[in-house]
Amino acid sequence: MSRREWRKALKKMRRKRVRQKLARERDLQLEQLEALKMTDPNYVAYLRETEQLEQQAQQRLEERSRYENALWMDRERECQLAFEKRRRLIEDEQREENAKREKIRQEFEEQEKKIMAAKLERERLLKEFRKKLQERERMWAEFLAGIDDHVATLCEMNQTRPGGNPCVFFGKVGACRYGIRCSSNHQTPGLSELIMMANFFAHPALDDQQHKEYGNDASLEFDEKELNRFYNEFFFDIIDEFESFGPIRGIFVCRNYEPHLRGNVFIEYGDMRSAAKAYQRMNGRFYASKQLKVEFRSPITWTSAVCGLFEQSRCQKGKKCNYLHLMVNPVRKYRYEHIKELKSVRKPDRFSERSTSLQGRSWDDIEVSSPYKRNWRWSETPEVDIVAQNGRSSSSSMSSRNRSSSRRESRRRSRSRDRKADSNSKPSTSRSRHQERSDYQRKRKDRSRSSDRKKYKKRSKSRESINHTSHR
Repeated sequence: MSRREWRKALKKMRRKRVRQKLARERDLQLEQLEALKMTDPNYVAYLRETEQLEQQAQQRLEERSRYENALWMDRERECQLAFEKRRRLIEDEQREENAKREKIRQEFEEQEKKIMAAKLERERLLKEFRKKLQERERMWAEFLAGIDDHVATLCEMNQTRPGGNPCVFFGKVGACRYGIRCSSNHQTPGLSELIMMANFFAHPALDDQQHKEYGNDASLEFDEKELNRFYNEFFFDIIDEFESFGPIRGIFVCRNYEPHLRGNVFIEYGDMRSAAKAYQRMNGRFYASKQLKVEFRSPITWTSAVCGLFEQSRCQKGKKCNYLHLMVNPVRKYRYEHIKELKSVRKPDRFSERSTSLQGRSWDDIEVSSPYKRNWRWSETPEVDIVAQNGRSSSSSMSSRNRSSSRRESRRRSRSRDRKADSNSKPSTSRSRHQERSDYQRKRKDRSRSSDRKKYKKRSKSRESINHTSHR
């Protein structure tokens, strides 16, 4: 150790001894001061009071700690109870969840079993259906070959809703506006003499749908002559095909505007075998880029299905009529005449004396009493009010005469004035009044035909492309 270090350590020890001496002196002074204080009774009383206060504070601390410990124990017990309750709830929920899962698993297994059973049932039904279809094809082939052993089986009715009420309109006109959604039962035979092809005949004049550009007025571009011309072409196109299968009783083509009746073609054969041949050959064929769907229909009473008011141009429902509006066939033997059909089914006593008296007579041969005589060519309808045998007309004819008497009188006076003026201006001729009227009517017809011919020539070029497209 160097001297410098030795002197440094010596100084450190000297300072330490000085501090120790000062500390002993301080402790001695404190002891002497404490002994002096202990001789004072007030100080002794103060110490005792301070000790008591400390003891009381210690007791309060202990009581506080015991109280807080009791509160903590109470909270602990409550927490334990809540935890136990929560645990039980969790266990119950878990148990219920497990039960639900087990139930779902069982339901899923049952559903899988049902699906498998339904699949097997469908396969079985499909096999049975294929077997029945093969059997029906065999019976169908035998029937077409001339064997009538299975006619009753082939004629069985197919029903859309078995056990339901039959659809009145479907049974009457062979079609229903609701189709498969109808709540009533649609009965269709498996074999019949009547076949129907829905929407077979199509023409823009019968299209009543909303057009984007023309609205509902697109059909106004085609007049009645154009429709009849196109229908004649259509009729002669199909007549050769359908006559090749057998004798035909009637061909009925609907010109209704309703979608379920528009263009429906009914063909009634003389026997079921001819209808079956037509069904087998024409079902699925294409005509004018349209695939045909041939269906059998039960025999239709045409007198109740056809709208007789339409044939008289008096149908009040117009485009919304659900009875059959038929096109006029160009071939006489297939043309349906509603009036003659009604006469054939009515009783003879239902004919009035007026209708029987007019048969086979001309309008010019009918003699009417002078108070009710008029020129029938100028009337609205070619009807002549005939006085009954008792000298009095019917109530309806009398009321109509009373309503139009003044108008007829004014027309008669104007015509008489015109004839007088013509007689004064032109030389008299030996022709009768009837010949003059016939010449006048012929001139009017010639003028109307010439005007119609001019209109047709103007519109023929614009419609030629449309007609060829629809015909193809």
